[in-house]
Amino acid sequence: MITKATAALGIVFALGFGWQLSGQTSSDQSGQVFLHETFETYEAASVPKVPQLQRVELTTVVDGAEKVGAGKVARFDDSDTSKGGAMEYNLGSGPSSTLYLEFDAINNGPDKGDKSSTVIFGVGPWGDGRSLALNSKAKRAFGFEMYQQKYLKLRIGDDPVAELKYDVAAKFNVKIWVNDHDSNSLSYKRPDNGEAATLKPDSVVVWVNNALLDKSTSTGHPMLSAVTAGDTVVGRVGLSSSSSKIADFLFDNLHFEDPTGEAKSTTPASGSGSKPSESTEKRSVNGLPGAETMVYREDENAMNLFVFKPEGWQASDKRSAFVYFFGGGWTKGDPQKSAAMAAWAAKHGMVGIAPDYRTKSRFDTSPLESVADSRAAFAWVAEHASELGIDPNRIAVGGTSAGGHVAIWTAIEKSPPGSSASPKVKPAAVVLKSAVTDTSPETGYASKRFGDHALALSPIHQVDSQMPPTLIFHAAFDDLVHYSTAVTLHGKLESTGNDCELISVPVGGHNFTSDSSEWKNKINTKLETFFNRTSLLPAVQ
Repeated sequence: MITKATAALGIVFALGFGWQLSGQTSSDQSGQVFLHETFETYEAASVPKVPQLQRVELTTVVDGAEKVGAGKVARFDDSDTSKGGAMEYNLGSGPSSTLYLEFDAINNGPDKGDKSSTVIFGVGPWGDGRSLALNSKAKRAFGFEMYQQKYLKLRIGDDPVAELKYDVAAKFNVKIWVNDHDSNSLSYKRPDNGEAATLKPDSVVVWVNNALLDKSTSTGHPMLSAVTAGDTVVGRVGLSSSSSKIADFLFDNLHFEDPTGEAKSTTPASGSGSKPSESTEKRSVNGLPGAETMVYREDENAMNLFVFKPEGWQASDKRSAFVYFFGGGWTKGDPQKSAAMAAWAAKHGMVGIAPDYRTKSRFDTSPLESVADSRAAFAWVAEHASELGIDPNRIAVGGTSAGGHVAIWTAIEKSPPGSSASPKVKPAAVVLKSAVTDTSPETGYASKRFGDHALALSPIHQVDSQMPPTLIFHAAFDDLVHYSTAVTLHGKLESTGNDCELISVPVGGHNFTSDSSEWKNKINTKLETFFNRTSLLPAVQ
């Protein structure tokens, strides 16, 4: 159980995702923490507010009177039956494949309501916006229902699949694992004995007070398929209730993260293009629709990249290329997230490339390995330009968020810790979208992830005087990777005589293209203009 005693080790607003425990959590997941909330920072009677909180109704911070945790807690009280209560969060910067969720709760009014009064902890698709998203069973992957009288239930759509009669006067701890993979199982540690268990694809498992709910198995229950279609859907979590029944519960120690349990394939993966090495099939993504799979490193850390070739491509073309890296905080993500940008490049006649690189969730690695892989991927593309139909002097790089961080490191002359020598050629241009460009301990993002190398791997502090033309997109209201870092990089590049353009996005946050379809289109238009200006378009010259 995550307790305030544990949290006393130090709570820091880290990674921009939420209140994260500084130190090892008792969940023993060691994944990317999206939110760790103890409500201690709020005034009594106030409404909790963190960037991830999308909607809050009829929920306030109160003195918990030691009922569920020492100090302040959240009270979900919809005694006003004119509307329902809610406390809904978006986790991370986009949909996830796996989630670990934990919280403590107690019934604050066992004599209130009736047998139908309930607070529902639900999980549904990640979706930005302030509207209610979890108040309908048809919109939830599942709902964990806490009834004012006697019962806890797990409901999938219309069907209650497990239930438990509970002591309404006693607090209880809930642990939930969610696996949205369509074909991969998820390994996790059982709370009762610490042994490894396997959660089936597209399934959820619920433990209450370290015991399985009802007669559930540790392999879990299938979630509502109408909601969970696709490998990366879930990410909206929280509490909701109806508007016609009274519900009154106290909640504390909300802890939400992306677990690092090993995802094991239960069906053969299929890909196209050249055959990956045996070791790569175990670790790196194998294939993307419409792309050729190529191996850019074949040692024990074998890794693939995915090449999107334009119509009419020939090896003798000497086209320009665009190598685009996915984001995910060096912890999660894969090349599926950068495939759209690589495919866009191919539609404009360029060779589009979406590389894979090592992340914490799949390889148990640090950002050092992510940077090393990006430099290795770019070097491989430049060295194999003749077979890819590419002009090695006309290769642009780009990336989103942490992908922008690893992308700009392909253009910095200095070899960072953990990386080999610099590539023989520099990129012809750099494109950064919501990019992490400062990881220094004083002003940077997620510096603790870098350990002693936070400053050495901070692009703002390591860029040289001969950088490629750089185009930066950053939202002015980005609460995750602050806009000020983009302004600082822009100023530093311009002051050293480099070509740099900063486009300030006036809408949305870190994932502004999801917030605004208008800006999704504007990026493509501005990118095309930038590539024309830097002689990357037309692709064949």
